[in-house]
Amino acid sequence: MKNPNKLILIFILTFACSISLKSNPINQFINTVSPPMNANSVVKSSDIVITFAQLMNGTLMTAENIKVFGYQTGLMTASLDYNSVSNTLTINPVKEFKNGEKVSVTLTSGLKTISNESITPFVYSFRAKAIGGTGTFVKAFEINNIINGSFGSGDFDGDGDIDLLLNDKIYKNNGNGSFIYYSAININGNSLIADFDNDGDLDIIVASNNLNHFFRNSGFGDFIQEFSFPGGVDNFGDFDGNGYLDLTYFSDINANLIYTIKNTAGSFSNDTVYNITNHAICNPSVNNFKKIEIEDIDNDGSKDLIVCNSSSSGSIFIYYYCENFITLKNSGEGRFNSQFIYSNYINGISYFILYSGNPKLFSITNNGNIDILTQDLILKNIGNGVYSNEQGMGIFGSSIDADFNGDSNIDIFTYYSFVTALSLFLNDGAGNFSFSYPSDYSIYNSSNVSADFDNDGDIDIAIKESSNDKVAILLNGDSPLPVELSSFTSSVNLNSVKLNWSTSLEQNNSGFEIQRSYNDAAGQEAWKKAGFVNGAGNSGTQINYTYEDKNLSSGKYKYRLMQIDFNGGYEYFMLTGEAVIGIPSSTELQQNYPNPFNPVTNISYRLSESGFVTLKVFDNSGREVKTLVNEYREAGYYKAVFDGSGLASGIYFYKLSADNFNQTKKLSLVK
Repeated sequence: MKNPNKLILIFILTFACSISLKSNPINQFINTVSPPMNANSVVKSSDIVITFAQLMNGTLMTAENIKVFGYQTGLMTASLDYNSVSNTLTINPVKEFKNGEKVSVTLTSGLKTISNESITPFVYSFRAKAIGGTGTFVKAFEINNIINGSFGSGDFDGDGDIDLLLNDKIYKNNGNGSFIYYSAININGNSLIADFDNDGDLDIIVASNNLNHFFRNSGFGDFIQEFSFPGGVDNFGDFDGNGYLDLTYFSDINANLIYTIKNTAGSFSNDTVYNITNHAICNPSVNNFKKIEIEDIDNDGSKDLIVCNSSSSGSIFIYYYCENFITLKNSGEGRFNSQFIYSNYINGISYFILYSGNPKLFSITNNGNIDILTQDLILKNIGNGVYSNEQGMGIFGSSIDADFNGDSNIDIFTYYSFVTALSLFLNDGAGNFSFSYPSDYSIYNSSNVSADFDNDGDIDIAIKESSNDKVAILLNGDSPLPVELSSFTSSVNLNSVKLNWSTSLEQNNSGFEIQRSYNDAAGQEAWKKAGFVNGAGNSGTQINYTYEDKNLSSGKYKYRLMQIDFNGGYEYFMLTGEAVIGIPSSTELQQNYPNPFNPVTNISYRLSESGFVTLKVFDNSGREVKTLVNEYREAGYYKAVFDGSGLASGIYFYKLSADNFNQTKKLSLVK
């Protein structure tokens, strides 16, 4: 007869999960994601949490099936924790996101439900928060001997600083926004920078004369050309959800032909060509502005292609510019169907209207829907990729989008190269843009790239000057941080550390991220998130806070507070001295947690004396199924992890033996 208690427990867990998983799921497999889809201001230390709409096979939650790409850093290493009770996957990247960095998450079809059904590949993205900034810029540095062309940026050498690719030349960042020439890749053309081979660093693909040249990164910013393949490059993204970044580009003879190139484990092959002529009301020219953006415009967990192509003409009496917006909607596995969005026709007497272009796509009101900001027009996404049109902010030939003043809203710079100075339009979060003076009235060319070049949290700009062969590094101004800390102390109880701190003043304070650093024998120090405590917002009186960090191993620990304001600005407060977890007074085996579990649980134990230790797991018949510890251990606090992936559901026993100490406890594996 089956165990009735076990059946009741399974029913309770299944019922609880089914209740929590019925609130507007994204698709049949994914219920919710955090950060939200297309979010603009994610704190750079955030975890990524996926809540599934069905109970999942936790053993398949592996790095092979789950990918996180930082567009300025490459494929990110992350710890993966699947909780079968809440049916959530927590992805904790080892390194923080870069300020303002776009991040893409892929869940491949290798993930399966407990009934062995593969999920539909799921891909979504968000932007990390830019911190501070005033939107006023100062030309701090210049780089000489650069012509207008293809500019890109990223942390090429893994040192934490954002470097530059200016045409075929690589410039390393000194950390303060000044750059020094490092090397050249010796092929000039349109370039893309991303981790195309999934080895954790940024590679370069350069398109020249209908050939794509792949330059692999050594990991230290040295690039070696390894192979070439036919085609071009306009943009990249994971179209088919296989965990590798694919390519798309325009035909060089027909602006209505869009090609896709499939990336399979770092090997590229031409996939499909799409003809959008039937939707191109304006008759586009290959010599006019054209662009392919990659976003999920219908929020279904697959990347769509948004195509803009254009035509222009005129004489001394009248000039016109016409642009098409067409979506290639993704079926979910990298197959696209074209759909008309809008055709925008503008005429006027200014000749430079002929050189209009460069629309931007982002969620203007932070509602998760991707909008289009273009010539004198804003196309608002009202849901599912359906657009309404509103008045825009005028015409322009070049643009730069980012959160330039640290208020969690994406702003935009517009200008005409060789003609007009930079115009900054600040977004209030409701879709209203107001003009702001950026304190730089120079005339610039069309080549530009933006990132946090001086590591102060806000977004800076590298842009080609129009009157010479120089690139200007425009550094963003800073805004004040909001909290005054009056005390920060710690106390130790067994293997827990209690932190206490007080503030005398708070302005716009979102809260405190508690970070811990363990000092090992080699003296290596790595800060990790331990927890988060909400702030008081605004206060002129003393506010007291406390946080307890539990179940620590013996050793010395450092702590700091990362105070974060509602705009994403932050500063660190260090704890003076170290918290020391000593040796326990008695040997003890503690109850595992979580319990019941599937498939992983933690087992903590204490040793009052050094000696040989065994920790073993047995089934209900007394047969040993796994040895977790079998070695000499110093006195202290320890934790072992038991993975029951290969075992059947049921009751198991775990036993700790150390010298004359023996203790056994029971655990429950429920699948």
